[in-house]
Amino acid sequence: MKMLLHKVLRVSAAVFLILLMASLFACGSSNTAQAQQAPHIDRTIPSQGIVGTPVTIIGQNFGILMPGCSVTFNGTAASPITWQNTFIVTQVPEGATTGPVVVHTPVGDSNGVDFTVTATPPIANQQWYLAEGCTAYGFETYILLGNPNDSDATVNVIYNTEQYGSIPRPGSITVPAGSRVTLKVNDDIPNVNVSTTVNSDLDIVCERAMYWNNRIEGHESIGVTAASKEWYFAEGCTNWGYETWLLLQNPQVQDATVNITYMTPEGKIDKAPLTVPAGRRTTVQVWGDIAASDVSAKISSDQDIICERSMYWNDRRGGHDSIGATKANKTWYLAEGSTTQGFSSWLLLQNPSDEIAKVEVNWMTRLGPKKMPAFRMSPGTRCSIPFQSQVPSDETSVYVSSDKEIVAERSMYWNNGTGIAGHGTIGSPDLAKEIYFGEGSTAWGFETFLCIENPNKEPAKVEVLYLTGKGPVKGETRNIEPQSRVTVNVGIELPGFDTSIKLTSDKPIMAERAMYWNNRGAGHVSIGMMKSG
Repeated sequence: MKMLLHKVLRVSAAVFLILLMASLFACGSSNTAQAQQAPHIDRTIPSQGIVGTPVTIIGQNFGILMPGCSVTFNGTAASPITWQNTFIVTQVPEGATTGPVVVHTPVGDSNGVDFTVTATPPIANQQWYLAEGCTAYGFETYILLGNPNDSDATVNVIYNTEQYGSIPRPGSITVPAGSRVTLKVNDDIPNVNVSTTVNSDLDIVCERAMYWNNRIEGHESIGVTAASKEWYFAEGCTNWGYETWLLLQNPQVQDATVNITYMTPEGKIDKAPLTVPAGRRTTVQVWGDIAASDVSAKISSDQDIICERSMYWNDRRGGHDSIGATKANKTWYLAEGSTTQGFSSWLLLQNPSDEIAKVEVNWMTRLGPKKMPAFRMSPGTRCSIPFQSQVPSDETSVYVSSDKEIVAERSMYWNNGTGIAGHGTIGSPDLAKEIYFGEGSTAWGFETFLCIENPNKEPAKVEVLYLTGKGPVKGETRNIEPQSRVTVNVGIELPGFDTSIKLTSDKPIMAERAMYWNNRGAGHVSIGMMKSG
């Protein structure tokens, strides 16, 4: 993992720092007068970092690279990547220690500018990837880190920006045992579109929340722990004022060539291949590719990448986001869903196969299961099923089964009188006995709910553990009836806390976490990290 991190840093240096500095400084060849003056360093960007961190040295009179030219970090020689008269791109060399950076030329040595060499991060035991994120245009982005372990976790972060490439976050983050830490990305890297790579020495849970327009709305999603060459999204729309975006993160050291196939109710539409540069994030405007339609998507890449999909409506009054699925499956579980209290819920199904799929939908309500008649989906299409047509005035989870591999998501919408809000998420193809959530809050006007689905034919005993900034707090143990759904109001058990959450069950279950604020004028939802055991 240490080698992979250093490869990412090396490749990203030439991309990020050259482009950034080119916009700020002239990069022409030196002239004779400049070459006769001693070099001078104004500053380095950044001013600290681990071995391998890309560094740009800003100054004057560096001349051109020739015998006798070099850069040292407290006396240790570095290898220049780019050498221009007003800036030099290099990286912190092996063996460097904290001290002055000096540029050496045949004319003389520059002044020294202090650079702090920070400790090399420990080899990561786990990686998390979050493709969506933005700190421009009024967006706030937060990374939520939950540590369910009995010892502290050390976390290091790399930002994969759309504008500048990979930017390592200086310094490590400690997530105390049995607790949760919140990282505000805007404070680290403002005014960018950004994906995030999180490296941890222990197994943790990681989510990302985004808010905009003075937090009138927001969306949120669990991250993923592995990149993939294929991604599927059942939900998407370019009609009725919806914006749909695909967010593509490439944490690799090579550019990725990506192909996108859209699946509408009428069939497939292929997009021309695009390139996602190494260490960067790319944004795709789906409505620029597809006329007004409901639309699913399949993303195929020659490199392992990460994908999310965001949707906005009513001039961004509302929005929701979800990770994709790395493969289609014959079973899907969705724990949240309601047709009460003004909620409308939709089941979105995608059939990416080349064959007709026979699909069955089972609704697991508070009063027990209800089965929908089986139906057929044509190859390469998408369909939408309103919950209201099957389970009016009820809270329900969903179990979807198919004789062909498909993809399932769920979206919910409501209006408390201030405008249409909504949230949505991919389902889970599997059940688990342990489920973890990084996000959750009952402070700052937030409401948090756990939606627990038991599709088994026997009751499930579920224990709740809250991981707060003050340590773990045990919640109530619940018995979930067979083939039913239960909702837990976290604020009743844990008022006034930011928290991550761990669920432990004696039977495999599915769960989601929903949050609301502004008197339920806004909300977001996510599945958890599923861990079989």
